[in-house]
Amino acid sequence: MIYRILCANKYIIFHHFLMISYGMRDFLLQAKQTNSCIAIGGLIYNPETQTLHKASITIDLEPRTIELLELLLTSVGLPLSVNTIIETVWQSKFISKNVLTNRISTLRSLLQLHSPEHDAAKLLVTYPRKGYFLNPANIGLLPPVKTKKRKAGIVQSDMTQPNVLRVRLAYGLCTLLALCSITLGGMVWQQQGISTQQTRNQLLIPKVELLLNRINAIGSQARHYRKVIKAVLLQQQIEYPYTDIANQDAPSYFLDPIDDTPYFPGARNMQTSDYELNIELKDGPEKNIIKAQINLIYPATGKLAFRNQYVLRLSHLQSDLFQIHTDVAQYFNLPELSKSAWILSDMHENMLIDEDFPSEPLQQADEFAAITIARHLVLYEQDKIKLENFLNQAQSVFDVLPDELSLWLGILYYKIGNLDKAKTLLTTPAGDSLIQNALIYTFVSHIAYKQNKLDQFRLNYMESLVALLRVMPSEALFNRLSQPESKETCLQPWKTLRVSVKDKDIVMRWKALIEEYCTNVDRDITPIKTKV
Repeated sequence: MIYRILCANKYIIFHHFLMISYGMRDFLLQAKQTNSCIAIGGLIYNPETQTLHKASITIDLEPRTIELLELLLTSVGLPLSVNTIIETVWQSKFISKNVLTNRISTLRSLLQLHSPEHDAAKLLVTYPRKGYFLNPANIGLLPPVKTKKRKAGIVQSDMTQPNVLRVRLAYGLCTLLALCSITLGGMVWQQQGISTQQTRNQLLIPKVELLLNRINAIGSQARHYRKVIKAVLLQQQIEYPYTDIANQDAPSYFLDPIDDTPYFPGARNMQTSDYELNIELKDGPEKNIIKAQINLIYPATGKLAFRNQYVLRLSHLQSDLFQIHTDVAQYFNLPELSKSAWILSDMHENMLIDEDFPSEPLQQADEFAAITIARHLVLYEQDKIKLENFLNQAQSVFDVLPDELSLWLGILYYKIGNLDKAKTLLTTPAGDSLIQNALIYTFVSHIAYKQNKLDQFRLNYMESLVALLRVMPSEALFNRLSQPESKETCLQPWKTLRVSVKDKDIVMRWKALIEEYCTNVDRDITPIKTKV
């Protein structure tokens, strides 16, 4: 009897291991193909009847919540972006993200209420800046459970007592096997290295938006190393997924060099952020020592949230700056940080302080060096061959491109006219911008125009206007939108943008690009005329 039961259900367990081992995360499809149910923590979902159960209790789900749950079941363990979920479930790009946030909270509340033995925040996980996913360690396939169908509402009840016992025994054994496979699968999933440390923690982490604002320096040594300190702190924050760096949402972030000015790239244009970080540097009492004081500010009130003082040893600059990064994360009660894979070297300092960039190609996956060089090439280099050589080198040494580097390489491809490659690196597979930055939306929109995809051109143009709310007062944007569309109204927000680079040739190149784009807007976006 037991042998027959095992043979009858072994294909379910086999498919489950295949899904984990080979990255097949579409549990919904697998359940439909094998006429199975899906275990979600201590609950069971039946795709055939679209019902969620706890034992004999049916949990009432609204249709939109069912759609959301089923979409998450198609991508277990792999974060789905907010935009992807909204477009799939609501079939619109213009639904407020708060609508999704509320729906996620509702689904979590149901999971927690009916499956209290599981932490709903670890079952339905928020991955900052990536989206949401169901934890594969708590998802598995089970034989179907006899439940009331949503349409028919009829239950077969003519089973004899021996049949009931056999079914219960079969169900119990399959449940045990499935739980074993889930446990082993979870171990395999963790060992595959497909998730970072922060993903494995499986925590619900509130997103903290931080603006790296400025570094003031007193003393020759402090001023000399300001660029290095600025670049290292920025890179450390970029690599950490639990802080959302507000600088990246400013168009000038991609137009500002890492230079001697006090401001971080993009900082001078940002209108909103949760917190603002300012740093005071001054020469220490001994050579090769710099004193630093950080001030974490509430921008809305200007009040101090956190302050601390540090001694920065030039021989241990990276680790001492990492302590600042650690203390800021601890202040927000965020997860432990991981050390960077790169190590600050003389080469990095020479690039930043003396603008002495290596002639040799990148020998290893050094994210800091690659981004530093890419930023310099985006602004200053016009030699197409040099740009192509760097692009080839950067992509050959990284098995997976970091998001930040992907954006810089996308801009470089855009600069040399390779629009298909630029679009691939600047957008998600669904065609959305990788980042809510008005300049990136403009690039993507311009690419669509040149490829004669006018719907995408107009859509990304509107997205760029919305993104400009981050860098200009809402009243100014409202006044701009109240005017008819034209080349001049398109250019208006860009004329107010403050960038650190002072080289006239560089400024003129970017200005010419925006003017060409706005000429297209003038030609192809017709103002809506109200009939009287």
